Amino acid sequence: MIGEQSEDSCGKSGTDETPQAHKRRVGSSAARGKRSLARKSTAGQQVVQLMSAFARLWIMLQLVLIDTEILAFMLSYQCLTK
Repeated sequence: MIGEQSEDSCGKSGTDETPQAHKRRVGSSAARGKRSLARKSTAGQQVVQLMSAFARLWIMLQLVLIDTEILAFMLSYQCLTK
């Protein structure tokens, strides 16, 4: 049966899958390592993109605060608003 645990002729337990079929399905250890590095690279890129988005947001908020302070300063002096 597919995926059922059993003992092979050597007494080792496992699925009813030949070693060749397992290697085709899972891949070699080198291939698994490359896939792992690719996932780590993608995760790293996502972190960098997220951090840069937060940095842009922080800069925009700082600019809004500066603009608000300038506007408040200008409104506090009557001679500048005439």
